[in-house]
Amino acid sequence: MKKFLRIVLSLCVCLSALTGCKQREKQKYSTIIFGFDTIISLVSYQESQEDFDRMTAFVKERYDYFNSLYDIYNEYDGINNLKTINDNAGISPVQVNREIIDLLEFSKEWYEKSAGKLNVAMGSVLRVWHDVREEFSATGTATLPDMDLLRQKAEHTDINRVQIDRENMTVYITDSNVQLDVGAVAKGYATEMICDELRQKYDNFAISAGGNVKTHGHPRDGRERWGIGIENPMVDENFEKIGGNLDTAYFNTDMSLVCSGGYERFFVLDGKRYHHVIDPVTLYPEEVYRGVAVFYEDSGVADALSTTTFLSTPQQAMELIESIDGAECILVEIDGTVHKSSGVDAYLASAGVDSMTK
Repeated sequence: MKKFLRIVLSLCVCLSALTGCKQREKQKYSTIIFGFDTIISLVSYQESQEDFDRMTAFVKERYDYFNSLYDIYNEYDGINNLKTINDNAGISPVQVNREIIDLLEFSKEWYEKSAGKLNVAMGSVLRVWHDVREEFSATGTATLPDMDLLRQKAEHTDINRVQIDRENMTVYITDSNVQLDVGAVAKGYATEMICDELRQKYDNFAISAGGNVKTHGHPRDGRERWGIGIENPMVDENFEKIGGNLDTAYFNTDMSLVCSGGYERFFVLDGKRYHHVIDPVTLYPEEVYRGVAVFYEDSGVADALSTTTFLSTPQQAMELIESIDGAECILVEIDGTVHKSSGVDAYLASAGVDSMTK
């Protein structure tokens, strides 16, 4: 259930360069790298280009590492990853790294908290839709999945079939037809782990990994807050993005902004849009929102919340967000109706917040 509601770090507007710096004062550096199957933007204020280059290399290496662990399509030398687990479903337990155990335990926890809306054991259903999107990408047309096939695959989505043995560091899927797909949580979870490591070495940074933004500290140019542009999720009658920002969020502490949306990866068949976020009940793409944006300190939790809210009614989504201290959200329905949680205005430019606000 990989998602790409692109959040643009407003590097030219919200993160303006520091000029006239004295020697050894921290200056703004920024770069773009590719990792975790997405474009990653990194911004930080460092004393030299060399310092920033070391930071960039570390970020790149860690995203590549987590991607190799959570990949369900490719094998890597010397690594047992999620593909290894899937390939051994119904055959034998697989010994894995701690980061896989931790993510799967986190995912099981959120399966319960989301009332089953977030289910990383839905891989067999998601693969059917993945193949349809690939068919459309290659040929310009596609055959929609047969509902009988989807129901057959849905009989093999029991997350309790995923047995985790932390003592022996193994994962075993007891049903040979159950397949893992952690796209709904992996990027946010990995971003949180990487940023936790970065905080041990660096006092300020902002990372945008696809639809996941994480900030730490604050800029070093006299401003108190990082500025993050939230892209408008609305599309026109031809499903082309309208463009521009829905709003701008300002953060002056450790905070994450994670979005889910259906306008980045989709295809249109007979005038109807089919995107990648699949409802575990209908087994088809959900049809409530253009996009949702979730604010929370922990990027992994924010990622889980963004998927859960995207698969909930507005009332259900707001009840969940309001029940979690520190969580906020913006929901944009297909018709453009916007819902905001009670405390989200504390971050938004539309409510008068700016980069100098403490």
